[in-house]
Amino acid sequence: MWVLVILISLICFGIGTFLYLTWNFNYWRNQCVLGPRPNIFKGSFPKTSEGICNLVEELHEIYLKYKETQCYVGVFAARSPKLFILDPKLASLILKTKFNSFRDNESSLWASAHVEELRFGSPFVSVGNAWKEKRNKLVQLISTKAIRSHSNFMKEYARRMTLFIKSGDSNSTWDIKDVPMRCVNYYGRTSCFPFLRKLYPVRFFPLITDEYFKGLVKRALQGNIGDSNNTENCVLRRLLQIKTKNDLSVIEIAGHTTTVLIDGFETAAIVIANCLLMLARNQRVQTKLRQYLKECDEDTLYSENTTNNYLNSCIQETLRLFPPLATLFKICTESVTLDNYLNDTKVELRPGDQIYISSYSFHHDPTYFDEPEKYWPERFDAEFGGVLKYKEMGAFLPFGDGPRMCPGMKLALMEVKIAVVELIREFELVSANGEENKLDPNSFLLKIDGDILLKIKKIN
Repeated sequence: MWVLVILISLICFGIGTFLYLTWNFNYWRNQCVLGPRPNIFKGSFPKTSEGICNLVEELHEIYLKYKETQCYVGVFAARSPKLFILDPKLASLILKTKFNSFRDNESSLWASAHVEELRFGSPFVSVGNAWKEKRNKLVQLISTKAIRSHSNFMKEYARRMTLFIKSGDSNSTWDIKDVPMRCVNYYGRTSCFPFLRKLYPVRFFPLITDEYFKGLVKRALQGNIGDSNNTENCVLRRLLQIKTKNDLSVIEIAGHTTTVLIDGFETAAIVIANCLLMLARNQRVQTKLRQYLKECDEDTLYSENTTNNYLNSCIQETLRLFPPLATLFKICTESVTLDNYLNDTKVELRPGDQIYISSYSFHHDPTYFDEPEKYWPERFDAEFGGVLKYKEMGAFLPFGDGPRMCPGMKLALMEVKIAVVELIREFELVSANGEENKLDPNSFLLKIDGDILLKIKKIN
């Protein structure tokens, strides 16, 4: 008797689990939205679930299959339905024109406010109207004026970097990608059972990182920052000014410092490494850039108003191939209707529906970029319309777009420019990596898997 009861219980449990995991699988088809058939546990991304490839690569496969006939398709992260946008004009509508209907980022679901105070100090994670207030405070720390005041520090550390390289063996191979990144695998692993995130929340940043930054800010705010004319203290002075003006707590300031770290350091480090690798593989471009740097003055190189020069073109082409925000994850916050003009249908989205936009797919689409896998900075020359042409098409989104585009973009770009200029002026770079761009399957910020190895030779 007991054996029969246990057997029936197991069967019922199995049926219940199966129904739970597959219940949403008709979510999009019930609204006449096409898309690949999802798998149990793995959804629309079986290779990503198994760690075989990065999410952007499976998204790109779906993109190429449907883009000619659909403006969007329905996909699933495990059992969670997502609307995958395939049309750059529609993506631009979501990010800008209809921003209020999609103002929240899905990253707000990836952490818990009571577990990670600093993480929720970031405008990238904040929901509702809080993101705007937090962003306004953050931009004071990384405004154009503040970035200019920090440029001398950046140049000094770039010079120290070149001296360090010169002190090494001229025949050695250098790994230029040694900045560890934090992955978001936990979010993917709990997609089948999202309630686990509430029962067992996992931190995006380790606890020791939070404690370090809180301690750092406390010491900075309590200590003597010295002469106000001392440029070495400008960052600390700026923190004090922001605290006084906005009555910020230690937690809020520490939260902003971690945001700056992600936006202005880790993102910049990845872009620098990718740019140097592309230059090392393409000697024609490297030689042309070096010659341009010889002929160009410093103000032109680093001016925010000078966007159509060869240095910028090389960086923008790197961002096209390897966009830091390779996928934008948005949440519908107000009911809205999206048109699929390719087949004259519509989809009604409700608050809570989630959106995927793959900047990587737009960037690698030959419809918008000729020979998209080729590193060709000249495509961004002013005579061809420059960066603006692609942005107006909605097809160039390395830092997102609209009111919630990456606030640290200007800081990151300034760091990238200074590092690339210093290295290309002083050294000849030769790739020791080969030509394959295998992406790290576990990285949130898009980066190449494994080491990036270069031969760095001093120019006589």
